[in-house]
Amino acid sequence: MNTLKNYFLIPFVLLFNSLIAQNYQAINGSSYAGSLSPCNNPAAIVNVPYTWDITPFAVQVKQATNAFIIKNYSLLSSPGNAKILGESGTLKRFAFANQNIRLLNTRINLNSTSAIAFGANIRNYFYATTTQTNWQDTTHSFRDFMKINIGHLPMSGESRGSTWAEIYATYARTIIDDGKRILTAGITVKVSRALAGAYATAKGLSYVPVPGNAGGYLLTEGSFQYGYSSNFDTIDSNSTSSANRKNFLQHTMSGISADAGLEYILPADGDNEEADYFTYRTKIGISLMDVGRNKFRYSSRSNTATAGKPGITDSLIEKSFSHIGSVDDFNDSLAGIANSFTRLRGAFNVYQPARIIINIDQHLVNNFFINAELNIPLLQLVPKKITYTKDMNLLAVTPRWETKSLGVYFPVQLNTQKQLWVGGAFKAGPVLFGTHNLANIFSKNKMQAGGFYLALTIRPGKKNNQAGNQSSDKVSKKVNRSLQCPRF
Repeated sequence: MNTLKNYFLIPFVLLFNSLIAQNYQAINGSSYAGSLSPCNNPAAIVNVPYTWDITPFAVQVKQATNAFIIKNYSLLSSPGNAKILGESGTLKRFAFANQNIRLLNTRINLNSTSAIAFGANIRNYFYATTTQTNWQDTTHSFRDFMKINIGHLPMSGESRGSTWAEIYATYARTIIDDGKRILTAGITVKVSRALAGAYATAKGLSYVPVPGNAGGYLLTEGSFQYGYSSNFDTIDSNSTSSANRKNFLQHTMSGISADAGLEYILPADGDNEEADYFTYRTKIGISLMDVGRNKFRYSSRSNTATAGKPGITDSLIEKSFSHIGSVDDFNDSLAGIANSFTRLRGAFNVYQPARIIINIDQHLVNNFFINAELNIPLLQLVPKKITYTKDMNLLAVTPRWETKSLGVYFPVQLNTQKQLWVGGAFKAGPVLFGTHNLANIFSKNKMQAGGFYLALTIRPGKKNNQAGNQSSDKVSKKVNRSLQCPRF
């Protein structure tokens, strides 16, 4: 693969290969989500048919891109034969990814109307987008690239990434329960440590043909700003891994964020003797998630550059960047072709992907349910220019068959990039496993779109089953609910 092709694919490939690998889509809205429910709605931890449950470990990986295709690889095959090929054509390219690892996520009922949850998570969000550009597999030089994109000027692009660790505490309680409706409110407070952050923005890149018939192009306009967190500067190849890890973490900064939510339940018919205490007709959840930011100190290698220096041709650009071995080499090369080159100092913020989630869960018959979920991003509506990450979730519809120990799920998702995925998941005892896109299993060229999730959740036996305790009262469900007035 030639030099230009390498540079073109690097930003998109890195996000799939260097991530440490919030969206367990199959169980969103389910009463059995338990200790995993705070990641979708803090209010959902109360109406759960267990007195407690613990998720000691869960992992979720999700990605989508149209910049390249991963060939000869699926979740059932070895990655050793995988090939990465750039996607040819004229289009607006994008790459999105989010991952999380959840550790010791615990939920405990305090009583019949309130519950708490707590745990630790490691989370990552990344995205990169470009304006419309043309790329062909036959593109071998910057001149070739400039030639086929002369009609797409000016060109722009941006990328954002943020990784953080957090510990959280959630409290929720029922505020209305009159036998006909149940309203629960919840809040989560998270204390975080910003582990890694980076961004890059290219704006208004333009060029013109070299005067005469000499061929080639001259860079005339544009700006490029990039910054990343200073803790990467502490990594020393001559130090031990433990020393590097210690120095890396010592140069991180703390932050705080919050979630809040409401859950409204219409209970099932109280005369239905087959229904247990937690059976419902409809459940509606509304939550405000990830209101917060991660703060980072600029690396000494973060800079902003503007174009406009005379005589900067495509051949000079290609020559300047043909032997890049480090960030310092990149900065030296960029400074050599820039009209102005300025170091960035101080600190920068990367806001978490604040959004509103509306979730509606409908009981159909017996153990069959259907769930619909809408994600509404909020930071795009803020007039002030800020740096933030994005969540790719938009709309999902999930039919499911589910009991306390078994479950089969088929989430259908439409993401923000208008990609439609049909996923699948199953629950067997404490294990939940799912894939966002079934094509990751059955096709060997779709791994760039989808991902998976795996969770291990420990729940109490029948002796400590909350539903069993409630049903032993020997009164109708409607009367039982009306007797359990919230205590203020």
